[in-house]
Amino acid sequence: MDIIVFSNARKIRDCFKIYRKSSNFSVPLFLPVEEINKSIKQVRSGALIYIDLYGLDEKEIPRYLRHLSKKEDIFYGVLDFDGKIKDVTELFHNGAVDYVSRLSLGAGITPKRLSRVLQYLQASRYETLKSIEEKPRDTIQKDYRPSGNDWKEIKSGKEYTFYLMFIELDDSEEMEKKYGRKNLTVALSSFKKYVEESVNSFNGRVWIWSRFGGLILFPFNEDEFAPLECGFRLILFKPLYDIEESLFPHFLSFRMAIHIGNIIYSKINTGNIISDSLNTIFHLGQQFAEPGNFYVTEDVLQFAHSAFMDFFLDSGFYEDRKILRMRLPLHTQ
Repeated sequence: MDIIVFSNARKIRDCFKIYRKSSNFSVPLFLPVEEINKSIKQVRSGALIYIDLYGLDEKEIPRYLRHLSKKEDIFYGVLDFDGKIKDVTELFHNGAVDYVSRLSLGAGITPKRLSRVLQYLQASRYETLKSIEEKPRDTIQKDYRPSGNDWKEIKSGKEYTFYLMFIELDDSEEMEKKYGRKNLTVALSSFKKYVEESVNSFNGRVWIWSRFGGLILFPFNEDEFAPLECGFRLILFKPLYDIEESLFPHFLSFRMAIHIGNIIYSKINTGNIISDSLNTIFHLGQQFAEPGNFYVTEDVLQFAHSAFMDFFLDSGFYEDRKILRMRLPLHTQ
């Protein structure tokens, strides 16, 4: 069950004691209350939404609750630190499945509490749950076409599923101004070599490359976490590269993003390949990603080991996809 919390209070994150994705619950996604009307359209059926009333004008609250009560394929609960709800019974009559008071928030929203909510749903909303479970999920998983791990078996002209990694240096315009073209070209070659050697170790291939970065392909296999491991390596080993190999006079900053999707493979990309997945990864890397950070789409993490979840923070939605950002180690900040 997906859990989404709409709150304007930073400390509300600490009230939720769910740190790893489990078979029953996902790690909560936290979004501002103001985004509820827009974001709720992208929520998957069967999700559990919490709205935090702290800081809201009492005139706004009924409007938000009415909006939530009209959504038949999701469930909602209320976080009420200030005791703004005077008739909790009426709240449940209007479709709420959980009410969390100030005292309960202090104790924390634990998996045990959420399990009780789920039991309540199974007892009182059985037919709704059953209809949701029977609906086909809006996902491209049925279209995944594993490419295997052997590049020799991947043929040009055929469609496969790949992990797509975007990587690009930050401050490219400043570099163009500061360094002579010849010196910059040599320094950029060093950075490309660092990327190539790193991704090759994880069976990845540089597929598109401009002066300051490019796109890497990793064969898709549901049991492999190679792209994530490679991303971690690029981040963690960057200080060593900066000190020992880089030809730039300063430490570099680059941003990365990983998505998963289908493309028609060509050994040499001529620039004529059109793919929604390619558009997504370039938009994510060039328009959404912040300097020095590493992002992944939720589609990627669904195949990753649960331990990876501890290293990512929710970054909201972009182009109808949930995006997560890596917790950066201190030495990179």
